[in-house]
Formats: sequence, C-alpha cells, structure tokens
Amino acid sequence: MTDSHSGDTAPKRISLFPLPTSVFYPKTYLPLHIFEPRYRKMVQNSIDNDQWIGMVLLEPGYEEEYFARPAIKQIGCMGNLEKWFQYDDGRYDIVLNGRSRFRIVSEVGDSLYREAEVEPLACTNDFLLDKAPPQLDELTTLYRKFIEHLPRKNAHKVELDLTNCETLGEAVDRVAYMFDSALDQKQAFLEELDVLKRLDLIKTQINLKLEIVQRSRSFSKVNWDVRMN
Repeated sequence: MTDSHSGDTAPKRISLFPLPTSVFYPKTYLPLHIFEPRYRKMVQNSIDNDQWIGMVLLEPGYEEEYFARPAIKQIGCMGNLEKWFQYDDGRYDIVLNGRSRFRIVSEVGDSLYREAEVEPLACTNDFLLDKAPPQLDELTTLYRKFIEHLPRKNAHKVELDLTNCETLGEAVDRVAYMFDSALDQKQAFLEELDVLKRLDLIKTQINLKLEIVQRSRSFSKVNWDVRMN
C-alpha cells in the first residue's frame, strides 16, 4: 500500500477555470471549447508559459455574478494542456490532461481570469495497479455489467479503458469519470482523498443505477392485459 503523491511535481500557482457543470479527475481528459475573451487569454497564457489550469465547480447561485468572481468550490482538479487548436476568430478547442487534485490556498493576481496559490492533494490507501485489492476487479466487472444494460446508442455506453493507469486511485478515478453520476456526487468523489472510500462511493452509485435499469427493463417486458372482463 502507498500514498499517492501525484502532486509532488504540480505547480503551486495555477489559472482557475470555474464552470457550473464540469468536474474531472487525474488521469482523465476534459475537452473544452473556449470562447470568452478572459478564458482565451487564460489559454494563451497556458500555451506561452506552460501554466496549468485548475477546474473548479461554481457554487449554486453563481448566475448573477458569473462575469465577476462568484463563489467556487475550494477543491478541484488541475491539469496541463494536452492538445489545443485556435480558430481564426480567437476561440480555442482544448483538451486538459488531469494531473492532480488541489485545494485553493488563496486567490492571487489581478488578470481578467482568476488565479490561485494552491496545495496539491495526496491520496491515502492507494496501491500500484498490479497490487490492487480484489475490490478493483469487482468494480470493473460491475461497470461492464451496467453498460451492458444500456441501450446500444446511449451516450454513456462507453467501454472501460484503464490505459495509462498506474495506481488503484487512477483506475477508480477513470471509472468514476466514465460513469454518469450526479454533479454533487462527482464533487463529493473528487473531494474524497481515501481511495478505498472513493471506490466504495462509485460502486454504490453504479449498483443503484444498475438496479434501476434492471427493474425498468423487467417492467417493460410485462405483458399487461388491460381489456375489461
């Protein structure tokens, strides 16, 4: 067993990109379309200076202050630009490569976009993947069983790919990212630093949805006779 120290090489000052619906995790990829001028500048700075970008979730009620500095969650995930493309009008398509969880220490700077001094967060109860406990096999089997029950064209019917995952924590994060959890559940998962507890969280969520899907399919197969006797 080991603790995860993926944050050891992470920067201590990053750009912040608050959004209302985006949560991602280390060793996952987040595609984004960047069109607001302040965030175009943020991306350009990231390209020029190799500055990482931290994704944080906006707190409820952000709408009135969206273009100012609305309240945000204090724990997020930061990553580097894996790919980027700039359109002629200045917009960007980017892909962020998740690298480390972080906690905001303080916001700094006076640029158009938000920046912060952050503390990279290490995780506990992690294992190298080849020494992972049997709970990981149980989780991946459960995930595959769940997607088998989804309709063929369902957007969430995505085969599990643990390529490049080196630890239990990275594998569990990958499963959670591919699974369609509610937004508050995604944030709670992000904030949980105990890998085994994270595994239990996502396993419980998948089990619940699997039960709902199975019951729904069973119900749809019932041959109801509604004729009056």
